[in-house]
Formats: sequence, structure tokens, C-alpha cells
Amino acid sequence: MNLSVRLLLASFAFTCVTSQAGQNSFLLRDKANVGYIPPVANQFFCEMKPGILAFDSPVQTPLNQFKTIKKQNYQLMLMDDFDITGLVLSKRTYLADERADIAPLDLVLGWMRMSDPNVLKDIEIAQNNRFYYWHVNEYPIPRPELESNSTNLHLIPDNKKVKNKLNAIQKGQVVKLKGQLVDVKDKDGHLWATSRSREDVGDGACEILLVKHVSIEKNINK
Repeated sequence: MNLSVRLLLASFAFTCVTSQAGQNSFLLRDKANVGYIPPVANQFFCEMKPGILAFDSPVQTPLNQFKTIKKQNYQLMLMDDFDITGLVLSKRTYLADERADIAPLDLVLGWMRMSDPNVLKDIEIAQNNRFYYWHVNEYPIPRPELESNSTNLHLIPDNKKVKNKLNAIQKGQVVKLKGQLVDVKDKDGHLWATSRSREDVGDGACEILLVKHVSIEKNINK
């Protein structure tokens, strides 16, 4: 962790609220907290009908053998087959960061009670600099459930057709993504590692998904 990030972390710890139930709470998935604060009010899910929209947890299956493929100037190390259906809680396109050429889009997806607008209306969700943040005044569901039933995915389109479909996704849709979880190594040997668990939080908790299939399961934007 570099000095500037440590200073920002110290500033955030000093100025922001705690993470105890009954008070404001704040958490991110992937990377250290650099002081980004999500918007105060979330009206989007208030306008949707209550009820769970994505009933199944992601399905992850280890590959039978290790495989590496080349894509652009990167090596992709395929880890597991991955099938996820979830409500789009947030979407962020990246154009200029260091990984935008290989993974131009991040999606935050929720399933089970994290796909229920009646729950989501009380949770602020935001993305910034590849981070996923949430904020609540009071927990609408237990914190471990909130954390394990939502995730931020860094998406690598397998081809142009898949990329176009990903770009067309909107917040409030229920989408299905299928492909492989991958570790990504750049030409200088730097490794960007995927999460392989839904239970982790913080640095490295996002999945990096080579997307081979995209479909809209429910088109419910409002």
C-alpha cells in the first residue's frame, strides 16, 4: 500500500462513522478504502415492486485442468467455470484506468434478498475506481447476508458481440453471465487475481470474469 493510500485511509478512519448496527455503516469490496462516500439518498429501488428477483446463488465449478490463454497483451489463467444470475445494483464503465483495455466494465450484482427492491431501497450502493461501496443507516438484513449475496465483477468480454451486450446492460435488470473466473497477468508480470469466494470482503474480493454468455433474464428497470 503506498503512502498516499495510507494517508487517505487514516483520514477516512478519523472522519467517518463506525460500522456498528444501528449506526451508519460503510464497506467496500475490493481494494483499500480511499475515502469515497456514496450519495446520501437512493431512490432508484424505491420505484420498483418489492420481492426477490434473482433466487439462486452463483454456481462455481473448478476446471478439470489448468489452462492459460492469451488475450491482447495479457495472459488469462482460467480458474473456474462461473454462472451468475443477479439484479444489477450498479454499473460502471472504465475508459482510462490501467485495466480498461482488458476489463472495461464492472457490474455489482445481487441475488436472493440482495435482489429485493424492498431491501435495496435502504442500502446506498456506489462504484468508484474499481471499488464497490455500500452504506446503510440501519441494516435491512444481517450484514453477513448483505456481504455474501452481492459482489462486484470485473468483466472481460470474450468477443465484440459479448462486449456490446454488456454495454447495453442497465441498472435494475436481472442478467445472467457465464464464463470463467480468471487471474490476469500483464506483459510486465503483474498479477490481477480473481476472488473465488462469495464470503470475502475488502482487497481482492471481486471476481474477474471472462464473459462468454450474456442474457437479460428480467427487464425490470422501474
